[in-house]
Amino acid sequence: MTTPAPQRMRALLIYSVILASIMGGFHLLAARAGGIDAVALVVLGLAAATVAIEALLLRRWLTRAPFAFFVFHVISYLTVAGSVSLHAFLTDWVGARGGGVGWMIAFWSAGLLVHAFASLARGGYADADL
Repeated sequence: MTTPAPQRMRALLIYSVILASIMGGFHLLAARAGGIDAVALVVLGLAAATVAIEALLLRRWLTRAPFAFFVFHVISYLTVAGSVSLHAFLTDWVGARGGGVGWMIAFWSAGLLVHAFASLARGGYADADL
């Protein structure tokens, strides 16, 4: 039995708020330090752990609704990689010029692409109502 759409939407919303809050803390710390210091890296690691833990907790719900799993990954990608790359661009981080952020975006983009293809292969967007 699949999880009703409102429960999936609520779970994704709670996840989004938690991840955005963690990333907000990361950006505040990075702005204060003028770049990514050790404390900001710990918070970024917390964001990565949040994504991994939430993927495990919601795995059963998300795998039964391929579009919801894809939305989960898009939320993760935009919140983490998108916000870090935007922050790096706006503040002209030295590390961003050396390609460090580019590698992060490349790996997250590859993951997003894999999830997009997997979502299509597992039934496409037939469950697009979440």
